Amino acid sequence: MFCLSCDCNRLLLVRVPNARYAGNSTTPLRFVLHNVNRPFVAKPLSSIVAVTCENEKQNKEHSFTITYLIKSCGLAPDVAASLSKKVNFETPEKPDLVLSILREHGFSNKHISKLVKKCPDLLVRSAEKTLLPKLEFFASVGISGTALADVLSSNPAILGRSLKKQIIPSYKFLKSLLSDDAKIVGALKRAAYLHDVEKYISPNISALRDIGVTKSCISSLVISNPGVLCETSNKFDESVKRVINMGFSPSSGVFVHALVAVSTATDQTWKQKVAVYRSWGWSQNEFWLAFKKYPRCMTLSVENINAKMDFYINQMGWQPSAVARVATVLAYSLKRRIIPRCSVIRVLQLKDLIKENFGLSSVVMSSDEYFTDAFVTKYQEQVPQLLDIFRGKIELSELGVEFEQNSGEKQL
Repeated sequence: MFCLSCDCNRLLLVRVPNARYAGNSTTPLRFVLHNVNRPFVAKPLSSIVAVTCENEKQNKEHSFTITYLIKSCGLAPDVAASLSKKVNFETPEKPDLVLSILREHGFSNKHISKLVKKCPDLLVRSAEKTLLPKLEFFASVGISGTALADVLSSNPAILGRSLKKQIIPSYKFLKSLLSDDAKIVGALKRAAYLHDVEKYISPNISALRDIGVTKSCISSLVISNPGVLCETSNKFDESVKRVINMGFSPSSGVFVHALVAVSTATDQTWKQKVAVYRSWGWSQNEFWLAFKKYPRCMTLSVENINAKMDFYINQMGWQPSAVARVATVLAYSLKRRIIPRCSVIRVLQLKDLIKENFGLSSVVMSSDEYFTDAFVTKYQEQVPQLLDIFRGKIELSELGVEFEQNSGEKQL
């Protein structure tokens, strides 16, 4: 008997014994696919040919999809190869129609790349039945062009929602709460969970209103952290009670920030972050002082906390207690704000142009206008590079200057 042996992608016809037909010259030819690591498995030649043809078809589709994603959607080859495992097509008609409709509604190449990267199967959906009506709805309520492209490329999950059952009710809910179209756009960018408005969000918002949380604070929560409102009523109520028990008044502006911190942290991550702050010299009382001033200090990653505390304490010499008293300084970007401003102060100190000890709030929290007038424009003749340092275009290391490492005892 003969069989096909597959070795390193080659099919070989080999003779194998067949006791059943031994000595019979009319033995029918059957073929088996032989793998050196597996036992012989009997398969008719027709099935092998069918599998081979199917594989060739899939490879052709796979290759076409990758090429299309690269050339028409502007994706990098490695990204295109990865996405081709999630979506496959062998003709351009459907994806071409999708891209055409998107471009007609203000999507740039950058928007399209971002959208397809997050939602590749959009290319094979029914463009005229599912995509176009949603785009037309948003345009009818004043969200179109770049604003619409920004929303959908940031949150493509919206396109997977039902227009009548989810998108329209969600928009009406946001419109009733946020009168400003720009705020509605901002909320939609983060509104991956706003499809359960009546089931979760509306009851939770009513609960906040009942205890005295202001409309502006609720609006802020919807825009920045809508996911917090998507908890079940029982879990949401537990978080609200916990925040109240911490001493936050529902009528205060920081209440919803504390609610975000409590709702998004597990018991384990909460304890871990408290331990990190304590390791930087905060007492338990100083931690609570900081948390009540800036509750979102507990939403920062451990890496973020360590980087900022290290810079303030070890590089700039501020006391841990000073950071706790103005914990809002932890909100700012280390790269874009903290380091550039502190670099300006450091250069002025080395040049003996300032001798006064400036506190954290005046250095980090003051407005750009105040800081520029007080520390940049005033000394720019003596130090021409100050403006570039302030803008983050020049680092101290480029000037041969470094921040001093210290124990944190020094007061700046």
